[in-house]
Amino acid sequence: MLSVPQDFFSKFPGFDHDPAVSLTTGFAKLALDQNWKAGSTHYRNKYQECIATEFHFQYGGDAGRLAGWQALCVDVRIRPLPNSITQCKKALSKVAVNIMDLSDAKRTGEDVYIFSSKNALRDYTIQTERIFSK
Repeated sequence: MLSVPQDFFSKFPGFDHDPAVSLTTGFAKLALDQNWKAGSTHYRNKYQECIATEFHFQYGGDAGRLAGWQALCVDVRIRPLPNSITQCKKALSKVAVNIMDLSDAKRTGEDVYIFSSKNALRDYTIQTERIFSK
């Protein structure tokens, strides 16, 4: 049986979620709705779950699927589009982008910001605390 990917917010049927808002905004509204205390371990765990679920929803959870890798390459403006997973990984390894910003951009239709270096990405990520735990 095929598993249909779901976004994180569909796990909360009573919650009225707008899929066009950023992941951060959507999660903050959900956390209020669910009475999750900001800063608590439960809140942080749910936030990380939200980010991971949304990333898999957007790009697929199967790392062996070329279409997901190519979609990721398109969203970070890699041209020409690689023809294999290995080529996608090689091209993506040269791109410095914040994963949370990438998910937000995918949801809102905006272009994601590509950093000039991994150091610039690291500094931004630390400063903004937009961290995705692997």
